[in-house]
Amino acid sequence: MKSIESATLFLQSCFDEKGLPEGYTEKNLLDLYSLSADPSFAANLFKIATTIRDLNLGSSPWWSAGISAITPCEIEPSCTYCTFFTRSAAEIEDIVAAAQAIASLGIRHLHLSGGSRLATEGAAFSGYDSQMIDLVSAIKDAVDMEIEVNVGPSLTRKGVRALQKLGVVAVTSSLEVFNSNLFERYKPGDSLSGRIRLMEICEEEGMPIRSMILVGLGESDEDRIAHLIFLRRFSMLRHLRFSRFIPFPNATAGGVRCSPWPVARLIAVARLLLPTIDLGLAAGNSPDDLPLWWLAGGGNQVLGASVSMRVPQGKGTGEGHVITVNERVAVHNKMQQITRYLDELGLTPIFLK
Repeated sequence: MKSIESATLFLQSCFDEKGLPEGYTEKNLLDLYSLSADPSFAANLFKIATTIRDLNLGSSPWWSAGISAITPCEIEPSCTYCTFFTRSAAEIEDIVAAAQAIASLGIRHLHLSGGSRLATEGAAFSGYDSQMIDLVSAIKDAVDMEIEVNVGPSLTRKGVRALQKLGVVAVTSSLEVFNSNLFERYKPGDSLSGRIRLMEICEEEGMPIRSMILVGLGESDEDRIAHLIFLRRFSMLRHLRFSRFIPFPNATAGGVRCSPWPVARLIAVARLLLPTIDLGLAAGNSPDDLPLWWLAGGGNQVLGASVSMRVPQGKGTGEGHVITVNERVAVHNKMQQITRYLDELGLTPIFLK
């Protein structure tokens, strides 16, 4: 498949099957991704990707919210492109108060994320097992919300089982970059095998999985497609997020921010490969990325609120407002801005019941 004509025929077969046809190859996907650098071909790819999304997931975005900095990062040496390690963890009482403020907005889906402490499989609750069990229990006692957790490779099988009993709806294990040499270079203290193992544990235990692909760290097109194909083996995968690399201030990795174009194209190819998976946006993206994300077949979860675990500053901007929870915690309500962006696409975000 070396021409746009033959690639277009392959795309049509994807549409007919509501996903990839039998007998597809990794090269088929790589060719699609490469050719989609041409906007005229990308338009065809995006059209089929959005059709597949609408057939499988519908065309109604729904509200979610996130609380970060729930656990400190103890990875040593620190990841070179991340400054999360400079943050300290919030108190459980503050996290619960933030969750209650989010629930007051009508949002019933919450993603908890924090730093990592590598778990030791077989140990009696190592990593962040105990901390996450205590935190989820406290939030569940206070509000009725769907909860997902993301603390990297910090959970054991016992921890996953305990969180499953508490009603956690998904555990995140983000491989970020599916190239062991790049992973080791940029994440020298982390464990790619540990992250893969957590996904395997969730698969074996029937725990829904979230994962994330970081685009623009230096990986090749082949790495990106291989990453997608690897993830397809997990039947419990429910949500895959895409992050644009951004050189955070004071991070040692340096580099230049990734364009939204390769991210959108990868989302469209992912939609062919993973027709029923919620393909979302992660760190490095902004509300300005929503139109291209939607047109590329992304959907359906949108972030309506986030939390700052610090002294709130000011009263927000015209694009949203800040809810002061206490002297340490503020909830940033982004729903007004996001609603306008989606409305201009003819979309109306909904609340989970």
